Amino acid sequence: MNEETRMDVVDERDVAALLRCVGARPIASAQAMTAVQAAVAAEWRATVAARQRRRQTVGWAAAASVAVAAFGVWLARPMLQSEPQAVASLARVVGSVEQNRGDGRWTPVTALASLESGTRLRTAGDGRAAVQLGNGIELRLDARTQLALHDAGRATLATGAVYVDSGQPQGGPGADFDLATPVGTVTHLGTQYEARISDGRVLVGVREGRVRLSGRSGEVIGNAGEQLVVADGQVTRSALAPTAADWNWVAEVTPPHVIEGQSVEAFLVWAARQTGRTVVYTSPDVARQARSVTLSGTVEGLTPDEAVAAVLSTTSLRPEIGTQYIRIEAPLP
Repeated sequence: MNEETRMDVVDERDVAALLRCVGARPIASAQAMTAVQAAVAAEWRATVAARQRRRQTVGWAAAASVAVAAFGVWLARPMLQSEPQAVASLARVVGSVEQNRGDGRWTPVTALASLESGTRLRTAGDGRAAVQLGNGIELRLDARTQLALHDAGRATLATGAVYVDSGQPQGGPGADFDLATPVGTVTHLGTQYEARISDGRVLVGVREGRVRLSGRSGEVIGNAGEQLVVADGQVTRSALAPTAADWNWVAEVTPPHVIEGQSVEAFLVWAARQTGRTVVYTSPDVARQARSVTLSGTVEGLTPDEAVAAVLSTTSLRPEIGTQYIRIEAPLP
């Protein structure tokens, strides 16, 4: 057996051992396998040619062959991933909204459409969208926004603004969700917040709860009523009330809310959280009425303020919607 033959035997044993360690992988498509085989074969030929030119020892050649095989496995990993999975659905669409599933084509989407992992969404100047993730997190996209959904727990904001609602009032844990931005990753700590890219800056406004912004400069915590502004590597803070005009666009793309069978009190809690307000009852008797009255019907397509006016018009209670409060009273007999 000559030296070249011995090298081939060692190479084959090393490759076989490596493949046994790697184990079974998901079955890839014929196109993916062809691409992987071509890439590995090309790299193999280049390595063998270099080895023959340099006349290296048998031991070096065996190590090189293992490295080539490892490179082939690494190269194949993205192509051997399982098919994209449904991770979210569009709860509401306003205006022009499109998706790109990774094939380079942007196509219009409508409400109730399912969204797969790896999908990119973009909204036009007249477009907004509400997205319900599979883990319970709710996202709302403002106009001129582009967002990539990696899976149910991760997304990347490229342009525009996204509003994140963990669905857990007052700082509950909720599901994990990380939003990548040009300056770092925003992680909710049980909250409602907005991340916006504007004029080279990233603004993170916290409406409720807290957020953590992790970037190259470390971690920063933002609290309810604050806005973090990141520009040129510096973070500044300013006040941002939960009822500030900055939040108004969020109400324009409120997802459908089911009121059938709810009490007036439960409905008002929902409406107040959507607008950053507080519900105030003018008397204990008014509060008892709100707990005892059961609703029916729908408020789909209405903003929270419009929904409050419409729903309470069917009861004996009357709302007074102010800047900070939703005041509920009963008319005098």
